[in-house]
Amino acid sequence: MRYLAIIALGLLCSFNSFAQTKVQGTVTDGYTGETLPGANVSYAEGKGTSTDLDGKFVLNIPNGDYTLTVRFVGYMDFTKKITVTGKPIDLAITLESVDLNEVEIVADIALGRKTPVAFSDVSAIKIREELGTQDLPLILNSTPGVYATQSGGGDGDARINIRGFNQRNVAVMVDGIPMNDMENGWVYWSNWFGLDAVTQKVQVQRGLGASKLAIPSVGGSINILSQGIEQKQSVSISSEFGINRNFRQTIGFNSGRLKNGWGVTAAFSHKTNDGWVRNLSSKQYFYFVKVQKELGKHSLSFSVMGSPQNHNTRPGRRQMYYYDKDYAIENGFDSTRYQSQYVGDEGGYGLQFNQFWGYITRNRGDVNAERELLSDRVNYYHKPIINLKHFWSINKKLALSNIAYASFGNGGGTFLKTSVFDQQTGQLDFDTIYYTNTHGTIFTPIYDLSVVNDTSQYKSSNYMWANVNNHYWVGLLSTLKYRINDNLEFSGGFDGRYYQVSRYQEMLDLLGGDYAVPNSSGDDLNDTENIVKRVGDRFGYNIQSFVRQAGLFGLLELKRGDWSYFLNATASVVSHSRQNLFGLKDDGGNYPTTGWKTFPAGTVKGGASFNLNKSNSFYANAGYLSRAPMLSNVFAGTTLTPYRGVENEGIIAAELGYLFNRSIFKSAVNLYYTVWNNRPVNQTISVAGERYFVGIPGMNALHKGVEVEAEAQVHRMVSLEGVLSVGDWRWTSESSAVVFDELGTAPIDTIQFNAKGIKVGDAAQFQAAFGIRFEPVKGLYIKPRITYFDNYYADFDPESLSAAGEPVQSWKIPSYYTVDLNIGYPFPVWGKYKLGVRLNLLNILNATYISDARNNEYPSTNANDRGFDASSAGVFMGMGFRWNVGVNMNF
Repeated sequence: MRYLAIIALGLLCSFNSFAQTKVQGTVTDGYTGETLPGANVSYAEGKGTSTDLDGKFVLNIPNGDYTLTVRFVGYMDFTKKITVTGKPIDLAITLESVDLNEVEIVADIALGRKTPVAFSDVSAIKIREELGTQDLPLILNSTPGVYATQSGGGDGDARINIRGFNQRNVAVMVDGIPMNDMENGWVYWSNWFGLDAVTQKVQVQRGLGASKLAIPSVGGSINILSQGIEQKQSVSISSEFGINRNFRQTIGFNSGRLKNGWGVTAAFSHKTNDGWVRNLSSKQYFYFVKVQKELGKHSLSFSVMGSPQNHNTRPGRRQMYYYDKDYAIENGFDSTRYQSQYVGDEGGYGLQFNQFWGYITRNRGDVNAERELLSDRVNYYHKPIINLKHFWSINKKLALSNIAYASFGNGGGTFLKTSVFDQQTGQLDFDTIYYTNTHGTIFTPIYDLSVVNDTSQYKSSNYMWANVNNHYWVGLLSTLKYRINDNLEFSGGFDGRYYQVSRYQEMLDLLGGDYAVPNSSGDDLNDTENIVKRVGDRFGYNIQSFVRQAGLFGLLELKRGDWSYFLNATASVVSHSRQNLFGLKDDGGNYPTTGWKTFPAGTVKGGASFNLNKSNSFYANAGYLSRAPMLSNVFAGTTLTPYRGVENEGIIAAELGYLFNRSIFKSAVNLYYTVWNNRPVNQTISVAGERYFVGIPGMNALHKGVEVEAEAQVHRMVSLEGVLSVGDWRWTSESSAVVFDELGTAPIDTIQFNAKGIKVGDAAQFQAAFGIRFEPVKGLYIKPRITYFDNYYADFDPESLSAAGEPVQSWKIPSYYTVDLNIGYPFPVWGKYKLGVRLNLLNILNATYISDARNNEYPSTNANDRGFDASSAGVFMGMGFRWNVGVNMNF
């Protein structure tokens, strides 16, 4: 019996020693979100493992109580008590840097449970799995408060709104460098279409955000971080093909951190596309090169990126009856109010129809002459962006960052003077234009004797020109960060920028004629009348504009126990100037100029967060932004005439938030309240063929709402994502608009308008999205997603509210939803190498919907009809079903 007892006890101990539980997890950098390969993970003295190349670890631990410790060079130790009971444990571990972090200082990345602002992170994996051939903003529709569309449908023409503020009022940055145009604040996504190939992550901050700089983050900011020396060594090759002959090839390389401290990141991409909308074709290239060197406490980085491009666009919105008769009538369109573009135009051409292109045969006497395809609107541009960065970690308490950057943009967009349509096809009739130009009357100009009595030269009454925009932009961003003690940090620095742009009209194609005289047709604004213009000549306007900005900023961050606080202040001076190169020179040989129009501006904002426990935290922030007007709001059109009464905008914002964070469930709730005072809404109108400018000061709006975001890992194979955003955005003002001519003489007229209670348009005020990621076997993912938009109103037009009586509500656009499906799997090829294959199916139900609309672009002929309805709105229809297949190989 004794021996049997000993054997039984031994077996029991043996069985107990085999009762082990899997403890696994991923270790990431708390600032960048990047995984940390090689981190040491232990649960007892001498017992543990290291994270693999993906930052993952797996431990098999006997049942019991342990203290899990994670260590990595340059980071603070992480410890967590765990109780192992037989149930698998999955951990997400973030490490905080010991030294002051370059990304934290430069890119203004917000951190959960520390930074008291609303934000959402979009990982490189999510971008790779879901973006497909879309422009980058489209994937952000899966984050709360965001409305992004493809506008007219052309590549690179995407736009994005956050909390009802368009992208002129959303700060977009790449590695901490501001990207918004300094002339009008717009973001031209086509200038870096392939940036997704080297994106580390995208962070969307909503509201005034965490940025230290004086940037236009009224609605929020989008921070794009590129890959670099922190990533592991890799080579990737990918190829994509999709609907409408959409082809893209990309090659990427990352050396990681080499032994001598060097690192190189590079990517090159090429894309061609016939366009989902007919003949919105594109041809784009992308290049990105970053070279980094670490020298002890110093790190240097030089990068350059750009995207030479040529892509077609659509010039304007149409009545929805033009695209789809049945859909239009179902949604309240009065068919008797359809405004035909030409004889025989009956509408209903389909969502993919685009009338602004056609064919031309330039030598009709030659039977072998080829027919050439021409488009009315073609954007061609190249804007290289260069930056040189130096980061110096002086000691554990002090760090200095300097970034010098520059961009040089060259290109423009083409226009046809007068649209002439073929009554059979509905397309532009370039052959008729060509025939008219080559068989028209001979014109004897006043100022060009070379064509007098020359019967072989014909005047073009219709022609194509380009609006050219050539600019250069330089900036310096210098930031000093000082850790005063363990609880208090200060950041401060200088932000300086200078922008110069040359804009002019250039004769591009005379369409068969020999010359044109633009002013004789009334479209030459500044040039001398009756001057002959040939291909390559400038006409219409020829201006140079200048913007200079200099500012100081400071940020205090305090952490005491479970509380974190921040206080940020900025002060800047922004100046604008313009020069007319078609004007008469003064006695000193100088062209007419406006002189500098200077506006001081500043920001004050602060916030606090409280960590109730390891799972629950709360935050609040508030701020005031005095924002200087942009150049496009200072001077009227392309003239030297300043708008009247231009003043700074004033934005007051407050926000409350709650965060819940557990290993299998995360959620965030945000409440926001933003008052926007003195929003500029300047317009150009035409009266009896004459051009006038309308300055509309004092426009005020109130944006308030609630946002909810949640993620749940309900099973090791299934994760869920959900987004809900409910906004209430309204105009709150009534005022008067001053009408004046291009000479800026005494006001021609004054328009009274009342916009109180009118809904802010241009973005959906209700958003709901739900997505599932199902991974039945390792590597295979199936991701359906549904996105729903409602309470969407047509863009506001103050001029339409000038009639007497109560204001008329903007037209409410029909609600809609789209369903997307993304599938992928890495097929084993050889050894550790795998061939990744993914399929992106967008709008798989082929839903018909309106993506963009503006009130009263097609007003009724009935003077008593104020419009603001389905019949008078100009719209862009959303794109239908599209598909894309991608394959990639990583080495």
